[in-house]
Amino acid sequence: MNGRNRQELQWQLLRTFFRSRASFLRLFDSYEARVAKFAEQSATDRSRLKLPADELQSLLDFKSLEELRDREILRLKETAHELFRVADSTDRLDHFISNIYHEISILKEEHYTLKEDFVRMDRREYDRFFREVAEFYPKRLRHVKNLYQKALRRLEEILPEMADERIVVRSLYLFGEDLLVGAYRSGLKGLYNHMYPELGDVGGYGVVGKSFLESGFTEEALHAFRKALELYGRKRRKKKGPAQAALVKELQAEVERLEAA
Repeated sequence: MNGRNRQELQWQLLRTFFRSRASFLRLFDSYEARVAKFAEQSATDRSRLKLPADELQSLLDFKSLEELRDREILRLKETAHELFRVADSTDRLDHFISNIYHEISILKEEHYTLKEDFVRMDRREYDRFFREVAEFYPKRLRHVKNLYQKALRRLEEILPEMADERIVVRSLYLFGEDLLVGAYRSGLKGLYNHMYPELGDVGGYGVVGKSFLESGFTEEALHAFRKALELYGRKRRKKKGPAQAALVKELQAEVERLEAA
């Protein structure tokens, strides 16, 4: 695998991870809201809630679940395999992602069973199935949510390995704010703090600015440099380390030079 292909795969990993995670969390929140609504309507604790087949099936958006697995999560799994799997080992991130795909697949098949006539028509079969699903759905959904959280923590550990990859840093700069909605309260700045543990968000904007400048994109470089300087100016003194101070001095000189040109 050449360097460019690896960078493209790294960006695809980030893009599909955060997109699929956001889609799953929307499904999860929707499920929780629907359960709460049915429980409130029947004045029953959710642990004792009993629903007919149609209402039980409505708890999860089957089409969205199917599309999530067959598009974003499948692409995420394939990308992780290509990046991390070798003959006798893989990374924990690949392991977590494979488990996410597996769990969503099981959930999808179990949900699909609700459509089968033998479940709907046989009361005892439905009662048995309902008892399984009543415990199975929330447990499985919480497990997938937990797997995404573990995968995120592992992804944050390996982000520094991508910190100087041109395709990754430019793509994050251009698309990161939208991509990271809901993942970090501070958006792209939150991810930069993991990708550049010493230089933080100031370093993130500084690195992408240098990348643009190397390719002759002066306006884009100036915009990123100014963003870095603005962030640094807003930080409290105790959060300004010597590495950031040195970088800021360098960026200030670059801005002055480019503005004078």
